[in-house]
Amino acid sequence: MTSIVTPPAFSLSSNIDDLVWNTDAAEVRVRLYYQHPGQCLIDTTLTAVNGKVKLYETRELIERCMRMKGLPMMYPLNVQHYEEQYWQGDGALTVIFTEKNIVLPVQDYGVSNWLQDNFLSTISAKSLPSDEATTERLYFVQPQTTPSLPMLHVTYLDENGKVKPADITLQASYSPVQSLLYACEFSIGAIKQAIPAATEVLAVTVIVDNRYMEYYRPARQEHVAFLFRNAFNVLESAYLNAVVSRKTEDGRKLAHVNGALALYDRKPVTEYEVQTSPLSFEEANWIDQLITSPEVTLLDGTPLIITNGDAECHNDNSELNAAKFSFKELDQRHTIKAAEPDANIFIVPPHSYQFT
Repeated sequence: MTSIVTPPAFSLSSNIDDLVWNTDAAEVRVRLYYQHPGQCLIDTTLTAVNGKVKLYETRELIERCMRMKGLPMMYPLNVQHYEEQYWQGDGALTVIFTEKNIVLPVQDYGVSNWLQDNFLSTISAKSLPSDEATTERLYFVQPQTTPSLPMLHVTYLDENGKVKPADITLQASYSPVQSLLYACEFSIGAIKQAIPAATEVLAVTVIVDNRYMEYYRPARQEHVAFLFRNAFNVLESAYLNAVVSRKTEDGRKLAHVNGALALYDRKPVTEYEVQTSPLSFEEANWIDQLITSPEVTLLDGTPLIITNGDAECHNDNSELNAAKFSFKELDQRHTIKAAEPDANIFIVPPHSYQFT
């Protein structure tokens, strides 16, 4: 007879222990699969030691599969063992990808409660994008019932320059990405449509049930913006005030051709170096997820690779936190945006370039 030491139904991947079965058999065949047996993570036979079999590196196995599939949540993850010519169900888990160790506030405060109170981000305050059309997304898991529609508490300037508050609910502001996983979406442009008197949005607080995220208008617009897969394997945005330097190295070789020098095997490589402005302690702890992320793009979707990085984080009051990192575009051909000609009397109808 074989039985599993039951893991919790909701599990953060960082907290998953190796799965253990109690058994009186010499060996036990076990398997893990996602949603249906055709998506099998592992099917193996384990040898019993002192009446127990253990699936070692369970967490690494699950996280590797979630990274490959781009899954922030694996639901359901089925655990089974083979006995008496049949697969016996040992339970179905809901695994939330967490690259960081999440310390729950109290012992009886379970993962389900933590998910009810938090977005899938380790930061609680972010800057607003300067582009009003840019869509900001916040992902969250709703373990029970259906989430309330997100409420946006907005602070704005009216046409008279007065600071005013408003609470709005965008009816189409979230949609399920997959069962239990939701994406909350908003943009400054959508907020201004909902509040016609708003000439400038100063701050936004996004509220979904017990979850809160603060957005503020920085003193200067961002110099560079990224999308990256964060510690929960979901895409998150980062709008950074930074000094951005571009360095191009043109590798080349010289050869004598018909008595003259000639260049060949040219390999120009462009690298961008980012030096951020001072960061808060929370931002400095958060930005290392961008530097170490396996998937990073510019906001327009241009894929990047972070070549090196250094995020300095400390609690020294005499020095400021900052981050410095470099990246390269995967396509090394320079992108040149075709600029529209400035408007003037010769191109604005009814005038034209034609003179008579």
